[in-house]
Amino acid sequence: MAKKRRQKTISALSNDVAALIQKLVRVKAADRDGYCRCVTCGKVGHYTEMQGGHFISRAWLATRLMEENIHVQCAGCNGPGQGNLIAYTMYMEDTYGKPFVLELLRRKHSPTKYRRPDLEDLKDEYRGRIAEIMAEK
Repeated sequence: MAKKRRQKTISALSNDVAALIQKLVRVKAADRDGYCRCVTCGKVGHYTEMQGGHFISRAWLATRLMEENIHVQCAGCNGPGQGNLIAYTMYMEDTYGKPFVLELLRRKHSPTKYRRPDLEDLKDEYRGRIAEIMAEK
């Protein structure tokens, strides 16, 4: 008798989707050779070596999977630099405008609960978009 596979928890599924959206952000920002620039310090690296840094921490579920909240960062800025928040804030305001940044900061407090079907749909969408972008480059 075949053993049934356990369904992933919502938390594990959310982590999978978060990893995919971070990869999507890096792939989108990469040039034809796969190189992209850290939005906070300007360091250039291959998208596989860079990270998807969150302007508002991943701990806040309401903004965790928002593409506008995630941008390419080097490991130095995203790790020990704790996001290099001053430079990141300047980048966000230059890119989206101060009203949007304030809205993100407000939105992070919104109660959020991810549902399995929504996360599965996002997972499929991000996989497809990554494959599409990589095929173009």
